[in-house]
Amino acid sequence: MPPHRSDSPGPWWPPRSAALAALIFCVSTFCVSAFRASLNPDEVFDLYNPKRIVLIVAGALVFWLSIHGRAGARPGLKMLRRMALVGLPGLVVLFVLAMAMDIWVLHDTANMAAWNLRWILLWSGYFGTGLAAWLALRYGMALAEAEQRAAMDHGAGARRTDAPDHGFWVKTGRQAIHIAQSEVEWIEAEGNYVRIHAQGGHSGLVRSTLAAIESQLIAEDFVRIHRSALCRRSAIKGYRRKPSGALLALLASGAEAPMGRRFARHLTDELRPFPGDPALADDTVSPHEGEIRAA
Repeated sequence: MPPHRSDSPGPWWPPRSAALAALIFCVSTFCVSAFRASLNPDEVFDLYNPKRIVLIVAGALVFWLSIHGRAGARPGLKMLRRMALVGLPGLVVLFVLAMAMDIWVLHDTANMAAWNLRWILLWSGYFGTGLAAWLALRYGMALAEAEQRAAMDHGAGARRTDAPDHGFWVKTGRQAIHIAQSEVEWIEAEGNYVRIHAQGGHSGLVRSTLAAIESQLIAEDFVRIHRSALCRRSAIKGYRRKPSGALLALLASGAEAPMGRRFARHLTDELRPFPGDPALADDTVSPHEGEIRAA
């Protein structure tokens, strides 16, 4: 049986990515803003303008709050809405902060509303560009992870296909015969032994438990139909009810295997649901004799 994959996919993004992205956004915004200010012939260029530094740092904080906690989330409209709920109020806070600095720190109120609104509009462009770059990188990493996962699944499937079918050595009378896994139709427990039935009709005993044999089978190919029986999924063609009320699975070879009611409910959910039989919901109800249904 192929080993279970217990590894779960890790986050698409390193845990500290939000802080790193905010730092990159802060530095890039400062460089672009300073370069733009140096081209303005109407003002004396000041690289370390305190208002610019405070607003850029505050803007980087808004950017960090917008993407913080989204590292493990799937990109989508829900994530974009959450970013907007943080980013839009952040623009208002930055505008109020710029106005407050003009009034109480710089004491420069000439055209402050127009200048600050213009700066906020420019900063919103920086903010949108930063988010677009961050999301593009996230989508790229998501695509790379999906391709890697598909390659791993394909490799696992190829390994399972190429794996040798060791099968089972069983005793029948004084003989020992080999039954390959691909030939197994159904399996039943018999005391301290397990009887393995092949699709050709022959069977044999092996000293083991049903759980141990089940662990050696390909889980996708077999299903438990009774507490003491396993069956190949593709071999189940229907079921019928005995006069006693017990259920029997009808197999492709013509054999019949015991089917528990609890397992029948689960199995018929995969095949076709019972058409409202109260006898399956309540074990005290007597079923009709000779009733046969095909799944």
